[in-house]
Amino acid sequence: MAEETKREQDQTKINTEKQAKLKKQAELDTQDEKIKQEDPKALREKLSNKNSDYVFRLEKELQKQGSMSRADAVAMTNGLLSEIIIAQRHGQPANGLYLASPAIKAEQMLHPKKKPVATPTWQLMVDGALLYLAIFVGLCGMLALFQTKNQPYNSQMGILTIASVGILMGIFMVKYNDWLMPQQGKRPSLVKLILRMLAIAVVLFVWMWILQIPALRVINPVLPAVADIVIAAAAYGVRYLFRKHYNIVGSAFAPRPQQRK
Repeated sequence: MAEETKREQDQTKINTEKQAKLKKQAELDTQDEKIKQEDPKALREKLSNKNSDYVFRLEKELQKQGSMSRADAVAMTNGLLSEIIIAQRHGQPANGLYLASPAIKAEQMLHPKKKPVATPTWQLMVDGALLYLAIFVGLCGMLALFQTKNQPYNSQMGILTIASVGILMGIFMVKYNDWLMPQQGKRPSLVKLILRMLAIAVVLFVWMWILQIPALRVINPVLPAVADIVIAAAAYGVRYLFRKHYNIVGSAFAPRPQQRK
């Protein structure tokens, strides 16, 4: 009985301490919110000598590096005052908060790093289509160069067949890579992955069969090897310019990294 009473008293004491800590944290959070609403002039008066010196030197660096007036430098540092004061209340000086000297912090403010943005799916598909187009057509062109005089063209496959298969493969590979990525922390089903791959194979097979119809030979001619190589080089050149224009990161060969929310 005595042990149960002591256990209850200990539990009550622990609960009381927890409540006191939560109350204190809530008060600190309330005070921090009030600081965020205060006027910059009032915040400057609350700066410690060390933080006041940091802000002063930061403003000097902003004027020097950014070729700006003192008023503009002060306006930029005003946006930092609330977080500096909040950190100061918790015993952290400005140089510890930013882990940077005034000169480095000024450079960071004047030249902020841009956060990487996920490449849109349509851009990856165009990039993949151009890449596989260059690979497929270029490979067929290279193979045709080594064929005999009696077989001057590439394996009896028309340019439309080669190009369309390459383009479809580039598009499908982007989707395939997306399928490999875990969804909401769960690995994709192996059965679904196999079924999707079979569906892709069927689509490619049917498309190639349709393009072999003799009536379509007019729009699907077999080109000389040199022509294939030129088309492949042109496709790769267009891909290079496309990637450069949109600053595309990654490719159809690799899955896109997951975006953390």
